[in-house]
Amino acid sequence: MVVFVPGFLGTEIYEKGIIDIKLWPVIDPLLHRRMALNANGEPDTDFHGNYTTYPGEVFETYWPFLGGHNQTKIFLDKLRDAGINVVKVPYDWRLDFSHKNTMKAVEDGIDSALAYSKGKPVTIIAHSAGGLVARYYLLKNPDAPVANFINIGTPNLGTPRAMKSLVMGDNLGVPILVNGICKKMVRNMLSVYQLLPGETFVNVYNEIYKDFNYTTFYYDEYNSITDYNATKKYIEDNYNADLFRQGMLFRSEIENNKLNASINEYRFVGYRRSNIMQIIREKREKDEKGSIVPFKIKEEDKYKMLFGIGDGVVPIKSADMNDDNAKVYYFDLSHMGLLSNSVVRRLEGRAVRKRNYTKIHDLIIDIVKGREVESPEKFLPFNVNISQLN
Repeated sequence: MVVFVPGFLGTEIYEKGIIDIKLWPVIDPLLHRRMALNANGEPDTDFHGNYTTYPGEVFETYWPFLGGHNQTKIFLDKLRDAGINVVKVPYDWRLDFSHKNTMKAVEDGIDSALAYSKGKPVTIIAHSAGGLVARYYLLKNPDAPVANFINIGTPNLGTPRAMKSLVMGDNLGVPILVNGICKKMVRNMLSVYQLLPGETFVNVYNEIYKDFNYTTFYYDEYNSITDYNATKKYIEDNYNADLFRQGMLFRSEIENNKLNASINEYRFVGYRRSNIMQIIREKREKDEKGSIVPFKIKEEDKYKMLFGIGDGVVPIKSADMNDDNAKVYYFDLSHMGLLSNSVVRRLEGRAVRKRNYTKIHDLIIDIVKGREVESPEKFLPFNVNISQLN
């Protein structure tokens, strides 16, 4: 039995009414706006104090009428074809990843899976941010009947893409989402603040980027932000300070606690894609005296990105968590490709060699079915130097 926890955007969102309206996934930007939350990081409530929006089902295909994305369906169908039962865990990905409703959804998913498995411990598979939801649940419920925890492309140490969503907007590669709407929509989403890198992330990459002196994931020439503490203050001063503090408390829980030793943890990490490592807000235009002329600077010209290595969304050392508490497998795949792509390669130095597992699905099926699996080999990230690309 597998309990599947999807990532950010992976569950339907509805708005209550005389006829309930689906807000996500739909192609109408006006409906996307209505997914915004209040300053407390919560949806509006009705006269009875109940949320006016709620999660629907975990969906497997984005907008099939547009020929959209079906990586989740490909992945789950592979499990089903192998005779593995799958219970999906829907949750409101806009809210606190540790929200009581979300934790109850995970618990209900495990209980449903146990009914099928006749009490035999189950496997949790989580993609992307779903891995943070599942990890928090397992930390708070160390005796949960879970044999294996597989997190795929999970931002265990956070990702600078979350900062991009706050300062610029980020549609995460989903064409129907508008960056400007996303920027307003995420401002009061606690989940986005929980996805921000913490000090652990900065310290890890400061060790890797020895020639770069990596001290922060956001650098601002206007406000003299040059290190992590200055970044923290900037976020507190310019965004939702309370949600940011809550987000960093959550991150501390995730990063500083270990799972029950009886749970076999596996981390699947994508690499060889460009990943945002630092966002820089620059001074671009000056007058004859050398002073900044802010009103002449176009919004899109204020920022440039520095890139490192990851799966395109999650940096490699965030997904592998930079520790020895799990078996970690590295794949030459993108963030969503980790769910569907059958091509698996590893690069060691300049040599490319195939592993025994030609598909991620084969490895996961072997883990779920309790078969002997190949131990991962140590892998050092290659070409980790930051590239100064606009």
